[in-house]
Amino acid sequence: MRPKQPTRASAIVFSAKAAALRALRGVRELKAPVRRFAPGNPSDYPLLLAECRTPLFTAESAVESGLQFGKVQNLRRACALLHRAEIPAGETFSFWKQIGRPTKSRGYVEGRELRQGCLIPSVGGGLCQLSNGLYDLALKTGCEIVERQAHTAVVPGSAAASGRDATIFWNYVDLRFRTSQDLLLTAILSKDELVLSLWGKRPLVEITTPTPEARLAQAVRTCTDCGVESCFRHVKPDQFRPAGNGAFLVEECWPEFEEFAARERVFGDELYLPFHSSMIRPARYHWATEGYAKVTAATLPTSLASVKERFGLDGDLSPIAAQVQRSQALARYYSRHLSSGISFLFVAQSLLPFVSRNGDLGGRGYSVLMTRLPLQTLHSRLDELAARFPDRPSLAEFRAPAWMVEAETEALERAESIITPHALLAGLYPQKTRLLEWKLPEATPSAPGDCIVFPGPALARKGAFELRKALSGSTRPLMVVNNETREYEKFWQGTSLARRDHSDWLQRAAVVVQPAFVEDSPRLLLRALAAGIPVIATPECGIADHPGLTLISAGDVGALKRALQRN
Repeated sequence: MRPKQPTRASAIVFSAKAAALRALRGVRELKAPVRRFAPGNPSDYPLLLAECRTPLFTAESAVESGLQFGKVQNLRRACALLHRAEIPAGETFSFWKQIGRPTKSRGYVEGRELRQGCLIPSVGGGLCQLSNGLYDLALKTGCEIVERQAHTAVVPGSAAASGRDATIFWNYVDLRFRTSQDLLLTAILSKDELVLSLWGKRPLVEITTPTPEARLAQAVRTCTDCGVESCFRHVKPDQFRPAGNGAFLVEECWPEFEEFAARERVFGDELYLPFHSSMIRPARYHWATEGYAKVTAATLPTSLASVKERFGLDGDLSPIAAQVQRSQALARYYSRHLSSGISFLFVAQSLLPFVSRNGDLGGRGYSVLMTRLPLQTLHSRLDELAARFPDRPSLAEFRAPAWMVEAETEALERAESIITPHALLAGLYPQKTRLLEWKLPEATPSAPGDCIVFPGPALARKGAFELRKALSGSTRPLMVVNNETREYEKFWQGTSLARRDHSDWLQRAAVVVQPAFVEDSPRLLLRALAAGIPVIATPECGIADHPGLTLISAGDVGALKRALQRN
């Protein structure tokens, strides 16, 4: 028997009852409060006790597909609050206490909710997939079910059909269970699945999992395709924007990535960039914006960050730490504005740990625009160099926090592809990397100059110590392009330095040298090669092959000296 058609009057009555029940729940909470659980340490919970996997998407109409993308967006927000929650023995877990109220201001959008016999669009809709999975885990691990209610109607193919469902409705319809041992809950969204797991410190004692009673499924109407246009909840197909598009989440503009995006984007794709203005065009963020369905720019926060950087308002933060802080703020801004219907992301590596931690990768495919060594590899490399050269303190400077390293490592492993022009980085993930060609800038070949040009700065990771040794006793002038270090003259004492003004370095260069141990963006080397100037560099600089390029091993002073003698 089909339920009666909802009316505005019945909806008002329902809302009034819900408000009263919420107030009653609030009073009860004062007498018997439950608490929200903080994240625990996964290494303390080595044993997987139970797991529940459910698909994120099912074949539906175009409009229903939009609501499913909304559901997945809601799951992203909720999973971020559930992931790694540590539930001590004897404590009561409450779904709503852990999640909080799902509102638009907290990033929740319209998804599907089963109410009064109909599947309706509702902010926070779709979270029942999460409560169903948690109920299933509680049954599998022998938890005491403190509170659980089944859905009023059974959708064909849902957990309710097998009696393993738990409906929730803020805040008085809750799922609560109590555990007999310490547990760690993980909630992960892959591209296609919701994966919930409970981890423990010791094996489960043998339990008899109750067999829930199966329930008869029935046809459930949806507000998008039921055809009852007289219903006040009826949704017209044109009310929903088509879902399933892609988005580019970028930071600094690399011409190789800009060209790649222009080739790869399709109709409906979106661009999220740090800065966009018709009046001011900073080269660092000057992405081409034509051809995108939507362009979202974090112009105000980026401008404020630039002012802080320019006037030294970042306090005691190192330049690298300040850049990490700016990337985190940018990722947070993108997260708040990212369309829920986006199904694939192209993410700048600088944003990757933060986008991952925000939960924005869940339920989506994604590729990474890679610009530097992975943090884990970079830290290992710098630690090795710091131990090898203890007299070079800059090698032991800034290290990213552990959570950031872990988040980036996991996200890189799960990425569908890695996009980079950097040859060394491409070799780290050979099976899934698309190696782009470096884009040489336009330059007019000129007669060779008289200077050895070092892009700099005078840091150990850039090979400055090796270059200084190689130039010992040489009378050839050295021009350091990035020479803003405080002890510039002192460091290069004994070396024949050219004048400090380097604005004409390209005209003065006889050879450009970068014997770096770590180099992300070899832009000056590319400019030199484009102008026909010989370049001496290490494989760490990421340029694989060019007629004007001489490659030497990082740290090999003898090879560097011989290469300089030939150029």
